[in-house]
Amino acid sequence: MVNRLVLFCVSCLSAVVFVLPAFSGEGADLAFIRKVNPIVKPKPQEVVRFNPQETSELKLVATGLIRLYQKFISSQDAPTCAFHPTCSRFGMTCIQKYGMVRGLLLAADRLIRCNGSQWRHYHKDSVTGKYIDPVSDYATLK
Repeated sequence: MVNRLVLFCVSCLSAVVFVLPAFSGEGADLAFIRKVNPIVKPKPQEVVRFNPQETSELKLVATGLIRLYQKFISSQDAPTCAFHPTCSRFGMTCIQKYGMVRGLLLAADRLIRCNGSQWRHYHKDSVTGKYIDPVSDYATLK
């Protein structure tokens, strides 16, 4: 019993002697990490809500499928869309504003253009580095 107590005390003392100095530089390490990689709060994106009381069943299904993609598939990938708003937000907004046929055609057109080769046709946001292509640009199309 005494041997176990002595062994326990020696192991605790050695842990204090050898482990605590390793934690003394942790504050400096954290300060360096914060300096090199600062924590930046993401900017709020435009809100496109899923409307469960949609008047058209086709619109409801289409926007529901886009929302499922956003929630379960897109969240697993890195944010790779070259545009602001993202292609899925663009598609959902087009379907809600312009109807099923025109909205799907605009969303398909946007997906075809989302490859990085169209850089000379769009303004680039200097903060985010993404090309700006708002849905409101398509309001006058007939």
